[in-house]
Amino acid sequence: MATTIRALPESDTIELLDSVAQELRQGYEELAISVERELSGRHFIFSRYGKELYPYFEEVDAAVVPGCIFPIKEGRLVASVDSSCVLVGETSDGALYAARAAVGISYEGMVRRFVRLGPVLVYVSRSGVTGIRAEVTSLELDALISDHSVAERAIRNKIERRVMESLLSSRKEVVVMADGSLKHPFGQFSGSLPSPRARNNCLIGFSKSSNLILSEGAVGSLSRARGAVYHVLDEGPVITLLAKFCTDGLVFRLDLVNSKEEVREMLGRVLWNDAFPAGYPESLKLAHHLSVFTKADGEAIKALVTGRFRLRGVPTITLRRIALGGFNGGA
Repeated sequence: MATTIRALPESDTIELLDSVAQELRQGYEELAISVERELSGRHFIFSRYGKELYPYFEEVDAAVVPGCIFPIKEGRLVASVDSSCVLVGETSDGALYAARAAVGISYEGMVRRFVRLGPVLVYVSRSGVTGIRAEVTSLELDALISDHSVAERAIRNKIERRVMESLLSSRKEVVVMADGSLKHPFGQFSGSLPSPRARNNCLIGFSKSSNLILSEGAVGSLSRARGAVYHVLDEGPVITLLAKFCTDGLVFRLDLVNSKEEVREMLGRVLWNDAFPAGYPESLKLAHHLSVFTKADGEAIKALVTGRFRLRGVPTITLRRIALGGFNGGA
């Protein structure tokens, strides 16, 4: 059977779309002119669809002279915090989430202990946020209700901040480490930073995101240096630096706050009291693995809330696959 294309009735629809296409074309032409001077010849890290990437630079900056990190052989607790949050389910009025935090504690070169907090249940609805102490504005609540990923991040950050504030309130000297930048606008400390109780308590953020450690010459210089080294990028209220904790380790961006000691000394204490396979702290790695939810965890939580709250499960279908199908026309 021959395939025919039926004529459409007269309409200005195509002409209207042509104007949009022309507008987009002009936008690209403007971008090509204005951005060329910023992108031309630059090293570029191509996305791999959500995966965290690590830049490897061949070039070095001769002006960068890495500082050496020497272990300060004095025991001090290093407590690393990470958390996770998952959507359990939703009603027509709100959504129920499960969150968990974990703390890995290192001392004199090895992980000595860990603590798991949770899972805790958090319900977000028009009535507010229950399950954790969280004061939110009406605009913030709208964002939490409309986007599950925003709600998960907010819950995770709230719990992490509470755990870190508790650790920093210790009268004994402790280094608290977190996964992420302390300067991130949507991070745990987008507001004021907590004040430590003990004089030498310190908070350190470890960043793996490539856009945060993208300092080509400095990364190249530190990568080629022998041993543990660092280079300070910003000496503001939150000290930002690049650091490598072993010869063959990766270079990470660190944010330091509340440190009353010199940067070199604080890094030396961390180097001595934690372990750094591949240059990443073992205590923070442990906290990450202990905080994540497995499929078994998820099913157990669903069974718990079903019995506890007498929930009636609604049969569901995979909407996206059925609605969009594939290019072959199948579902």
